Amino acid sequence: MDYGSGAVMAVPAHDERDYDFAKKYDLPINTVIKPFDAESDVSEAAFTEVGELFNSGEFDGMNSKKSQYNIIKLFEEKEIGKKTTNYKLKDWGVSRQRYWGAPIPFVHCDDCGIVMEKKENLPIALPSDVEITGEGNPLENHPTWKHCKCPSCGKDALRETDTMDTFVESSWYFLRFCASESNWEKEAFSAEQIKYWMGVDHYIGGIEHAILHLLYARFFTKVFRDLGYLAFDEPFEKLLTQGMVLKDGAKMSKSKGNTVDPDAIIAKYGADTARLFILFAAPPTQELEWNDSGVDGAYKFIKRFYDRSSNIVATTTKPVIDHSSLSKEEKFARKKVYEALVRANEVYEERYTFNTMIAGVMEAMNALNAQSNADVWSEGYWVLASIMEPVIPHICWEISNTYFSLNNLSTQEVIEEVFVEDSIMLGISINGKRRGEVEVAVDASQEDVLTAAKEVVSKWLEDKEIVKEIVVPKKLVNIVIKG
Repeated sequence: MDYGSGAVMAVPAHDERDYDFAKKYDLPINTVIKPFDAESDVSEAAFTEVGELFNSGEFDGMNSKKSQYNIIKLFEEKEIGKKTTNYKLKDWGVSRQRYWGAPIPFVHCDDCGIVMEKKENLPIALPSDVEITGEGNPLENHPTWKHCKCPSCGKDALRETDTMDTFVESSWYFLRFCASESNWEKEAFSAEQIKYWMGVDHYIGGIEHAILHLLYARFFTKVFRDLGYLAFDEPFEKLLTQGMVLKDGAKMSKSKGNTVDPDAIIAKYGADTARLFILFAAPPTQELEWNDSGVDGAYKFIKRFYDRSSNIVATTTKPVIDHSSLSKEEKFARKKVYEALVRANEVYEERYTFNTMIAGVMEAMNALNAQSNADVWSEGYWVLASIMEPVIPHICWEISNTYFSLNNLSTQEVIEEVFVEDSIMLGISINGKRRGEVEVAVDASQEDVLTAAKEVVSKWLEDKEIVKEIVVPKKLVNIVIKG
C-alpha cells in the first residue's frame, strides 16, 4: 500500500485497508470487480487486480481499468464529480558534499550542541582560498573558515564543514540570474528583474534532468510562490529533452572513460566544426553517435563554405535580382536558397531539427555551385550566412563582416517568386512501364505535352499503333500502344 495515510476509501472488496476495516467492524462487503476468468471471491482477501466490472449498472462487463474514463465522463456530465490529477513527490536524499555545494548553516558547540546559524549571518560564503588536494575535506582542512562563535552562547565553536548537494542551488539558479546588480549581496533575486525576465522561455536538458532537476526546480518555484516571493506557478515555458551522446554504442561519460576531449577537436578543427557535427549528426531529441569521420566531414563542408565565399561581390544590401531574366540553373539556385530559409524558420521557431536545416543549406550550396551569376552567389550567401550563424558563428561572422558589413545578420524575408515554377517534369509511361520524362512549360497545352513526350520516347513508338494517350496534369503522360 503506497498511497494515502490510512483513510478509508469505502471500497472494502477492492482495497486492503478497507477490507481489514470492514472485517474488524463486521461491515458489508459488496464486490463490483471479478477476475476475467473466474467468479468473485473476497472471503479471504480483497480483490485488488484489474478485472471485469459487475454489479455496476451500465458499466457491467467492462475492463475495470479502462472503464475509469467512462465513469469519470458520466460523473462530469451529471455534474457530480470531475477528473483530477494527483502528484506525489517522494522525500529527497541530500548527499553531503565536500566544498562542492552550499554550506550547511549549522554550528557545532561543545555546550549547546548543533545550533542553527543566525539569519543575519546568512548566507554563509565558501572560502575562495581552499587547497584542493584530492584528499579529505578542503573546508575541514582550511585554517580559519570553520572557526566561529556559537550563535546561542557566544563561545568558540566550529562550522559544519560538509556542504549540501548541488541540486539545492541548481533548483533555483535561474531565479538568481534575476538578482539586481546593485543589491546582489542583500537579496536572492529582484522582484523587478523577475517580472521582466521570467519565466524561462525554453528549458533544454538531458533526460536525467527532465526526471530530477525539472521536478526540483518546479518544486522550489512553487515553494517561493507559496511564501509570496513569486507570482507565477511554473518556471519554464517550453521543454526540449536532449538525447544521449554515445560512443561505440555506449553512453559517453567520464566514469566509463569514453569521453572526447573538446579541446583537442577545437585545436585541430575549430569550435565551428564541433558545433556543426553535433547539430548535423542527429536531431537534439535523439541519441547522437560520436563519429570521428563525421567530424572530418563537417570540417570539409565549412572549408568549402568559406572558400566559395570568394564568389561574393561585396555589398551592404541584399542584391535585387530580376528573377525572370535568369537561367534555369540560376533560378534553381535561388529556389534552393530560399527553401533553406523557409526550413530554417521552421527549425528555429518550432521543430529544432537542425540537421534538416543544415542539409537544406548543403543542397543550396550545391545548387549555387552549378551556376556562375555573381548576384545569385551574393544573395545566396547573404541568406545562408545569416541562417547558419547560430550553428557556425565564427565563419559566418567572418564572411558577413568581410562582404556584407554584418548587415545580413538580421531577419531574412522569404521571396515567394523563386518558388513559382516555369516548367515541370512529367514522367512518361508506355503500356504502364516508365520509359522516360519530359520537361514542359507549366502552362503548356495537352497537345504540346504529348508532342514533347512522344519525341522523348520515339524509339519505343516506332512501327507501333498508338491506341490511347493520357495526360495526368502535372504528373505523367501515359501512352497505350499495340503491335
